[in-house]
Amino acid sequence: MSNNYPKKPEVSGNVRISENVICSIAKVAALDVDGVKAAAEQHVSFFRKQAPVSIAVVNDMVEITMRLVLKNGYRLTSVAEQVQKSVKNNVQSMTGVIVSKVHVIAAEIAFDE
Repeated sequence: MSNNYPKKPEVSGNVRISENVICSIAKVAALDVDGVKAAAEQHVSFFRKQAPVSIAVVNDMVEITMRLVLKNGYRLTSVAEQVQKSVKNNVQSMTGVIVSKVHVIAAEIAFDE
């Protein structure tokens, strides 16, 4: 018997990942960290609007900046470090894009819980 099954065609071309996809992955990864309540609302500074999650591509690597609402009663530096690790690991594993830095800005503290 011969195995003359159709073969998988060779794949060629480029794969592009939208910045919005990377921002979404980063946001979900951050929200999974204990001590994070939410992504901060869009902030309007003197010069421009700042989204809660933004990315910059530098030398084929991504720098992610996140503005978050953190919960009261948690050590902020520990939460920020966990967010950095979680975001970096999730974005790299899901997209293959190298994350060089994750900046975490504690935009607010939620005292209502």
